[in-house]
Amino acid sequence: MDAKVGIKADRFSAAVAKAVRAYEDVSMSEIKRRIGAGEFVYSGDLYRADEIKKVLAINDALTKAGINCEMYVHDEVTNTEYLNNLLVSYKQTEEWTEYVMDMEAQADEDE
Repeated sequence: MDAKVGIKADRFSAAVAKAVRAYEDVSMSEIKRRIGAGEFVYSGDLYRADEIKKVLAINDALTKAGINCEMYVHDEVTNTEYLNNLLVSYKQTEEWTEYVMDMEAQADEDE
């Protein structure tokens, strides 16, 4: 199963094009096609924090522009809170991993 995070918009506008093109080099006609086909206007890897941040940023930009949009995880509608919680979890895992690696390096130095 693909681990995707993505966002869909209900209609095309300059605001949609501007928001998506800030994170992906894609033509306006491709963005229009994606919206018309009901596809994600932007999608990325769910396990990469930077991709989640891009989806959240696009969501913010579209919402501020009055565009109806929905974010998805694994083709299921999700919300900002869930994605922000994922980012916190990823950060905690990263910090824990660094701590363990530092402890292992220290143990190796002590030997």
